[in-house]
Amino acid sequence: MKTSYLQVDASNPEPEKIAAAVRIIKAGELVAFPTETVYGLGADAFQPEAVAKIFRAKGRPAEHPLLVHISRPRQIECLAKEIPAGAEKLMQQFWPGPLSLILPAVDQVPAIVRGGRGGVGLRMPDHPVALALIDGAGPLAAPSANLYGRPSPTCAQHVRQDLDGRIALVLDAGATGSGLESTLVDFSVMPARVLRWGGVRPEELEACLGEILSGPAFDAEKSYRTRVKVVLSADQEDFRNQQNELIRSGQPWGRVDLESTGMPTEPCLGRSFKLKLSRRGDNLYAILREAEGKNLETLLFAPLDVRTVGQALIDRLHRAAPQKRV
Repeated sequence: MKTSYLQVDASNPEPEKIAAAVRIIKAGELVAFPTETVYGLGADAFQPEAVAKIFRAKGRPAEHPLLVHISRPRQIECLAKEIPAGAEKLMQQFWPGPLSLILPAVDQVPAIVRGGRGGVGLRMPDHPVALALIDGAGPLAAPSANLYGRPSPTCAQHVRQDLDGRIALVLDAGATGSGLESTLVDFSVMPARVLRWGGVRPEELEACLGEILSGPAFDAEKSYRTRVKVVLSADQEDFRNQQNELIRSGQPWGRVDLESTGMPTEPCLGRSFKLKLSRRGDNLYAILREAEGKNLETLLFAPLDVRTVGQALIDRLHRAAPQKRV
């Protein structure tokens, strides 16, 4: 399959380009599109054969459920049996935005979308291109537009690296916003619980709901498959020791310092990267992919504090470096 790439205005997507993408979706093919977090890979949520192509393109296990992206609240009616009160509060506060909610599914939602489960995950992205595409095509089953286990794509070039020749179209609207996936809260069980930390922080959920939701445990099976080894430092002494060892090894390596910490950093004898804490580490995936592109063997991260970088970013770093957790 030849993959087409169509540049789209991120703020005011051209109607004719959206219409072309809608036709491809309706024909049962896959379209990658930008959201405010990462690029998604969309298929018509009510065409099981089209949804199956997502699993084949990504190499994703068939039992893993998919999120369904919507553009308007009224679309929930054809997907969910009910909206629990807590979920309603979160929708009003954070939609459109980086929050996904699992609700009890209606029978019409294909089993392949639900992964055989009783709930369906819903998200309303905060991106003009995504919303325009969903307005035209209807609800889209859409995981991130990358090979299974790879860092999520934050630009069309990342999609090309993983899925070129596997999907029909990429809507290229430039780099995405937050760069980390949405927070995922499961309301198909009681009490509700967080399955993934993301763009909505724990304290924001607590302020909205008036309660603390239990969070996910680290799952080593969800580790990223990267060609660069990621090393996390426990403290400044460990950071210096790890750096000295990399210098002695003579291997190509890079160092990731934290942006806007107010602390001076020593000169780096390897490649140097800055993790953008000012925007919740939105360039983490871009750093991982750039390091791979430069054929680095190791990427050493400066010491991290969850109170500074946030739970979502810590979670992603643990997935990148499952052998060493801080």
